[in-house]
Amino acid sequence: MKARLRPGFTLTELMVVTAIVITLLGMVLAGAQASRRSDGDIRRAAQQFASILLASQSLSLGSPTGAAVIIDSQGPFGDTVSLARRFPFIEGTVQQGMPPTSLSATTQAVTLAVTNDVPAALVHGYKIRFLNRNADTDGPVSDWFSLSCAAAPAATVSLRVESGQTSRTALWPTPPTSGTLGFQVARYPIPAGMSQSLPEGVVIDLEHSGYEGLTNWESLDGRGAIAVGFDPVGSVDSLMQNVLPTSGSSRTVQPISPHEQIYFFVTYRSEIEDATINPLANAKAVWVVVHPQTGRVKVAPNVPQSADNATALRAARAKARQGVGIGG
Repeated sequence: MKARLRPGFTLTELMVVTAIVITLLGMVLAGAQASRRSDGDIRRAAQQFASILLASQSLSLGSPTGAAVIIDSQGPFGDTVSLARRFPFIEGTVQQGMPPTSLSATTQAVTLAVTNDVPAALVHGYKIRFLNRNADTDGPVSDWFSLSCAAAPAATVSLRVESGQTSRTALWPTPPTSGTLGFQVARYPIPAGMSQSLPEGVVIDLEHSGYEGLTNWESLDGRGAIAVGFDPVGSVDSLMQNVLPTSGSSRTVQPISPHEQIYFFVTYRSEIEDATINPLANAKAVWVVVHPQTGRVKVAPNVPQSADNATALRAARAKARQGVGIGG
């Protein structure tokens, strides 16, 4: 009697099915690994950013001009974070313009003679203080004032309104009875040394990053490259916009001396690019909070918010400021 063959798979069919199963399994595993990797990348990016901030603070200690960190933005994103060099002060004497004819003036045109650099360097200055060169005294006798210079040696000095200066709280300097009135000008930093690109797919969301309570600073979106500057004792002495201007562009917003926390929001690029997604709802996003007085940097998880508006943003920042930091 003939034996009946049982139906089954051919070798070719088995190979095809095996290949399909392996492919599907690989896709599942790759997706899971990508998810884990992305989650870790946000935290890693925040820790990288925090490390560069702390490195800059360490470099600033004892340095006459301090140090800085630059967040180089592309559109609404901060993709590259760099240590930055702060050049020595531009120094010289005031040729004319001080003091203003009216002590209640908020701006004053001056003519400056530079002694330690080329006059064109004044174009890169952003603040100025005046020194009394009379007798043996050459220490600062004035607060810092804002400086703008389109064509040296002519420049414009103004009150630092966003830092709280008014004609009642800031005194214009007066030249000594003999000798000259000197000046020192601080200038914008430039990238130097360590620079790190954030992990692919992760960005510093500049739209939700910022400094609360001041016009032009609530959001850092559309402000060009952003810089955080540290002074010789490690405190944050400046928050800057448009640090790396393109050719022909002008800086229209003066840096500020922050007194409250500065917030940086680190999240997925895809969530920022998709207008239907609320970035503040992402539980995996991370805040990097910088305290200006101490220079302390805190990395804290985002507490998800149901809305994406000014109220929700303030709530998320408050949670980051008050909450337990990652690894803290």
